[in-house]
Amino acid sequence: MDKDETSTNPSEIDKEELPDVHAFDDAFTRKFLQSTEETEEGFYPFLSKTKKYKMDFPGGGVIDDRAYFIKEKGHEEVHISIEDDTGFGMDVIYYSDDTKELLKENLNAFKTRLGYDGGFEKLKQNDRTLYYAHYQGQGFDNYIGYVLNGKGDGGIELNLEMDCRDKKKKACKENKQSNKERAIKWMESVQFINEDEGEDHG
Repeated sequence: MDKDETSTNPSEIDKEELPDVHAFDDAFTRKFLQSTEETEEGFYPFLSKTKKYKMDFPGGGVIDDRAYFIKEKGHEEVHISIEDDTGFGMDVIYYSDDTKELLKENLNAFKTRLGYDGGFEKLKQNDRTLYYAHYQGQGFDNYIGYVLNGKGDGGIELNLEMDCRDKKKKACKENKQSNKERAIKWMESVQFINEDEGEDHG
């Protein structure tokens, strides 16, 4: 109980008292973060402004407020840049009306937008299914995923893009397996908030 009481919303804490983490330095990003306590090492709880999904958010990440887009609770685009030496960014796009019946069509549309023509690996969980893939292009490694809600409507496109150009090329090759594991772990943290779960988003 005590732990819950001390997990204050970062937007309500004086900036001087926040953790020395890049995500908390940015006022816009701070509005999405639900606690100063880590969900995993280096990650913090993020809640969508649609109130329809949550996920782990990287402590080194900042949401681009100029590129952020929301249309009521039906569509949201979150673009995250990571301020560290790995040189990667994340895109999260939510669609409220995606359904299982439209899966093939939506996956094809996702692939077309990215210029990817391969297949997906299906990773099923209790209340959602992740369709994962990895491809390379123009000096970047792209770890992509599409998460489909298993309890209701809703789909989320995920793209983790890692800079593998020039001096970073060797590190990308050497860390290929760990990068994949990190990408999948992040994608698997995405959870839908369905109506029957009430208002407890913590």
